[in-house]
Amino acid sequence: MKKVVIAGGTGFIGSYLTKRFIETGYQVLIVSREPRYVSWNPVDLIESLENAELVINLAGKSINCPHSEENKKAILDSRIDATNRIGNALLACKNPPGLWINGSASGIYKPSPDHGMTEDETDLGDDFLADVVRQWEKAFFEFDLPDTRKVALRTSVVLGRNGGALLPLLWLSRFGLGGKLATGSQMFSWIHVEDYFRILEYLIENKALVGILNCTSPEPLNNKEFMCAIRKTIHMPVGIPAPEFAISLGAKIIGTEPELILNSSFVIPKCLMDSGFKFIFPDIHTALADLLM
Repeated sequence: MKKVVIAGGTGFIGSYLTKRFIETGYQVLIVSREPRYVSWNPVDLIESLENAELVINLAGKSINCPHSEENKKAILDSRIDATNRIGNALLACKNPPGLWINGSASGIYKPSPDHGMTEDETDLGDDFLADVVRQWEKAFFEFDLPDTRKVALRTSVVLGRNGGALLPLLWLSRFGLGGKLATGSQMFSWIHVEDYFRILEYLIENKALVGILNCTSPEPLNNKEFMCAIRKTIHMPVGIPAPEFAISLGAKIIGTEPELILNSSFVIPKCLMDSGFKFIFPDIHTALADLLM
């Protein structure tokens, strides 16, 4: 049986990937600090990676928290540590996986309201999250692994049924509070979780794809359009908007950062489209129809 190893695979995305890989005939091993999974101990990690077809690294502290100095350190250190542990384990493998897909994020790009960022973009962001991605990718690409192809997936917001960013916005919309957030003009890049899984399958088969890839739908939209699409899908005619000060206050109450909502993310998956990948859910209306109906 073909084997996939998912590091940090107990969360929203990892749980979906585990289910889908099992459905398609893979054995899935999850690396986690939870006792029932493969541990991060080097011996256990090496054993799990031997003869695997693919290792996916999703490990790292969630950015959905207050960005205090303590949390900033944990966000960065957890990503670098997991990447280094996997890289060192691969160096020790006799038969390493042919493909290592490491998590990355579209947050490396400068917030842009009117310019779609592709993998060719050189004008990158200079805020905390952009710096995290920059250091994360640097650690990943420093490993010289001649038998293992490496891909860093710069992923945007992943939309799914059982978690992620969609659920709180859906609940706001159901209570009539799903209007535009702040000006509503900030761009929103996203991807349906099933297309995320299909991209992984595509990368296994298409061995010419290597390096940095944007993992996002080809049709980003602005926040006002996105909130309107949610309301339309659930047949909610009313959506009270939230001004910026209310978002900042609400973020403090729920323990997150307002910039995660207010920053503009306009990212285009140029490499995937140029290679011929076909999205099942390219636009927000088909995605929400699948997820919410």
